[in-house]
Amino acid sequence: HAPDCDINHTGSSGAMEAEAALILWKRSEQYGLRYTTVLSDGDACTFKKLCDGKVYGDTVSISKEECINHVGKRLGTALRNAVTEWRARGVALGGRGHGTLKSGTITKLQRYYQKAIIDHKGDLNAMKTAVYATLYHSISTDEKPQHMKCPTGPDSWCFFQRALSEGKVPGSHKQYVGTPLKESYLTKILPVYQRLASNALLERCLLCQTQNANESLHSVIWNHCPKGSFGSKRRVKIAVELAICKFNSGTARSTVAVQKAAGLSHGQKTADLGTR
Repeated sequence: HAPDCDINHTGSSGAMEAEAALILWKRSEQYGLRYTTVLSDGDACTFKKLCDGKVYGDTVSISKEECINHVGKRLGTALRNAVTEWRARGVALGGRGHGTLKSGTITKLQRYYQKAIIDHKGDLNAMKTAVYATLYHSISTDEKPQHMKCPTGPDSWCFFQRALSEGKVPGSHKQYVGTPLKESYLTKILPVYQRLASNALLERCLLCQTQNANESLHSVIWNHCPKGSFGSKRRVKIAVELAICKFNSGTARSTVAVQKAAGLSHGQKTADLGTR
């Protein structure tokens, strides 16, 4: 069946992405360019395969950038895992009470973590300080305020520092802290923040890159060829070509171009299809 078989990869599905990247890298020079940066979602397999493959020789190194959308989600995942792990040890971090790591609090902390990275693009130290500020701000109380890492001045997002800059008495932490955490939780979740605020990770986030454009194109492709069902190579190829046309030129223009190439007339019905 070899002459007619569509198979183009032998191995596990997990290795397929890394193998495809290696093919793209190796053929880039015939088009007069070299890829020197990988924008990753956290998976190191592709990056390792490219580095081990030395596609451009020993003189050209390949660096790795992290997608900040995927990095932001890591905090939420890590905190949820911490709640589960400590529950197995008989320690409850979650619950509905004030200061617990409930689902809504974790979602907000995840959002604040990503915002701390985006707001301090290009500045590693400021980025790291901002990440820790979201943690210590959350465990602060009226008896023990810990806002030493929060930004100062009248425009600060921290109610405590903002009040101090205006010469006012800060309000109640219970009222103004939207993500309250018990101070006793600090030792249990601090390792999570230390890992996600490490220099090694944040240095790969300095440019604040995202895979939004890729994900957007992928969603158009899967509309034509859903991932949940099998599709032949021919079907996938057609789906990719249609998606690229729509992504670059819009649905209406692509539909007209496809019908014109197929020798079909196009009119109002074609225009209506392009607006759906």
